[in-house]
Parts: sequence; structure tokens; C-alpha cells
Amino acid sequence: MAYNTKLIVKVSRLYYKDGLTQDEIAEKLKISKYQVNRILKKALSLGIVKITIIDPSSSISVFEEKLEKTFGLKRAIVVENFGLSDIELKAKLGMAAAEYLLEIIKDNDVIGVSWGTTINEVINHLPEKINKNVEVVQVTGGSHQLSIDLNCHDITTRLAKKFGKEPHLLFAPAILDSKDLLSALMEEKSIKSTFDYFKKVTIALVGIGAIYPKVISTLINTGHISKQDFESLKANNAVGDVFSHFFDIDGNICDSTLTGRIVSMPVDVLKKVPYIIGVAGGKLKAEAILGALRGKYINILITDDTAAQKVLKLHLKTFKEFKN
Repeated sequence: MAYNTKLIVKVSRLYYKDGLTQDEIAEKLKISKYQVNRILKKALSLGIVKITIIDPSSSISVFEEKLEKTFGLKRAIVVENFGLSDIELKAKLGMAAAEYLLEIIKDNDVIGVSWGTTINEVINHLPEKINKNVEVVQVTGGSHQLSIDLNCHDITTRLAKKFGKEPHLLFAPAILDSKDLLSALMEEKSIKSTFDYFKKVTIALVGIGAIYPKVISTLINTGHISKQDFESLKANNAVGDVFSHFFDIDGNICDSTLTGRIVSMPVDVLKKVPYIIGVAGGKLKAEAILGALRGKYINILITDDTAAQKVLKLHLKTFKEFKN
């Protein structure tokens, strides 16, 4: 059946601009609902009506796709950051990471977790009870001077409790005073037992530490690293750390005074974990995130758009040096 242009425009205006239902249009114009439906389809096919879908998160999707393709990630999740404070951003990243974690967790998974304010937010945003048969292991030593909310034992215990399980804890500092202590420590039964569990980890929840004044002062003040160790890291161009393993912007582990003194999941074991979820955001974390990506210390990244943009720009800027 042919319809004149005036009728097609009239029906289209009533439906798309005035918001009338097809039944209301049919009654108003004394035609059947079937005819209204046919006219609306005709309006689209003739180009009288054009529908434009505007995706407000399109730039976010672009960042996610670029990060995944550039660094060979299994997944990139980017959240919007419209002038969020540091606390607000960490909470938003924690929520996104918690949602993703719930998507991928399955029975018999072993989750490796460390300390940090962002990781603390991930735990905060998980439900109190998760009905999965999952084990939780602490994958790096801690610092007794960290606040209770950031203490490795506390974070690991709180996460394990959500699965109704006892945690596998690592009763040791993250950084020892000497290399000899590490060999002796590995002979201790409970430490060895926890280290054996590292190879069973299927999901690692990783905070990405950055080397810049605010963070370094915190690490020094809590006794996590000494001023001498910091100077050594600086001399070796460290930009960040994952599980207390410090690396440069190209992802190379720094051969600093910390070498041989770190109590943590070894890098070669970490890289074999199927899901390594790195959670970090903000422009100041860009170099550390880039180093973690280049070093393949994470294969899933949860970040914000400001960090994502800077990471991609930095990578482009330093790509030739990185390849060489």
C-alpha cells in the first residue's frame, strides 16, 4: 500500500516528537494500528526519519579497546573520572573491580591478594557472602606499621571470610633486612606452605604502586622501605611496583638493594596466573601502569579515563625506546 509523504511525516511527528503511542495515533488519524506501524517503518526506509544512537561512554569504549589491543590484555575496564578526589576514584575503581571479580570467580579458584588502599576498596565493594568454593592466599609480606584496613593479613582475612574460608596467611614482612634472612625464612614450615600455594593461584588481585613523592614518603614512613632502598630504586629508574617487585617504565625489574630481600610471589609464578587483575587510576599512576603493562605483570586492567589517556600517550611517546 502506498502512503503519501504528508501522512508519513504526520505519523512520524506524532510518534517521535509528540510521544504518542501507535494506538493513540491510530485513533487520532482514524487509521489502523497496523497501518501506523507500516508507516513508521516506511519513514525509516525512505530516510524521512533517521535514528542516531549516541553512546555517552563511547570514548570509554575506545580507551578499553586501545588498551586491550596495544598491550594484549584479556580485558580493560575504564571508568569515567570527572574531577573525582583520590578517595572517590579509588572507591569507583574498587566497585568496578569487585563487579568484574564476581563475573569471573568460579568454584575451586584460588585468589591471591596483597595490601593497598585500592585493593581495600575492592574488598569493601564485594558482598558479605559469596556462594563459591574459593581459597584466598596472601601473596606478599606486609608491614606491621600499616593501618589495620591496609594490613595484608586483615585484607586477606576479610576476603576469605566472604567465602566462608580460613585464609592462607604469610607471616613475614614484605622486605627483609638481608638476603640471608630470605633463605632462612623459606625453611620455616608455615612460610613454605603459603609459598607452595602461590602456584595454585588462578586470580591475582594486584594494586599498582607508583614511585612519586606522596607514595614514597608513605612507604618510608611505614617502614616498608628505607631511604637507602629508595635512593637505589631511584638510581635504577623505578616507576612502580606490583607485589613489592619494583620495575622501570619498560617493565624491567630493577636490580636495586632490594634484590633478594623481597618476600612475595615470584615474578615468574605471577606471570603464569590466568587472571592478573591490576587496579589503579589517576594521572600520577600512568608511568607505573605502563611499566606493569609492558612487563606483563597484569593481563587485566581496571583504571580510569585520565590514566588510560596518559598511559596510551606515554606508550606512543616512548615506544621506539621501549622496542629498542
